Amino acid sequence: MTTATFERVALLPPDVAHAERLFALIDESRAGLREWLPWVDGTRKVEDSRQFLAGVAEGMRSGSSCACWLIELDGELAGCIDIHGDSVVNRSASLGYWLADRFVGRGAMSGAVAQALNAGFGELGLNRISIVAGMENRRSRAVARRLGFVEEGVQRQGLRLHGRYHDACQYSMLAREWRLRE
Repeated sequence: MTTATFERVALLPPDVAHAERLFALIDESRAGLREWLPWVDGTRKVEDSRQFLAGVAEGMRSGSSCACWLIELDGELAGCIDIHGDSVVNRSASLGYWLADRFVGRGAMSGAVAQALNAGFGELGLNRISIVAGMENRRSRAVARRLGFVEEGVQRQGLRLHGRYHDACQYSMLAREWRLRE
């Protein structure tokens, strides 16, 4: 991954001002996103995106929620990334992310994940961050491998999407491993 790619990607704090654009991104990529993201079917109007952004922003302010950012590529809103399900005791959490179809394949997600890892292992003080991706979700699995996540194994029928179970691959990165890559 080149430095230029990381410079083209910015993580923005969640803000309801982006609700219309966020909804438009989801709507234009609905079929592709729906395959692996169960919340897509429940996002039917701009107000759904507005409520999501308001809730995440409030949760981040109060410290009761995950860390979430909007992904911007070359000045244009492109997707979303979050660190969620964190365990304060274990200092661990999971990473979730998505891009609108037209931004896939341009290095944006690797740059966004790298920035989220910097935040997770930096100001959030995490020791471990995991990614769980469907075995057939080649794009998500490629991001984990590209950034040096360790493949830990398969969660048999670990994902339930649209009434079906799917095997999932679990990856992890430790703070010390991330620091060694820098």
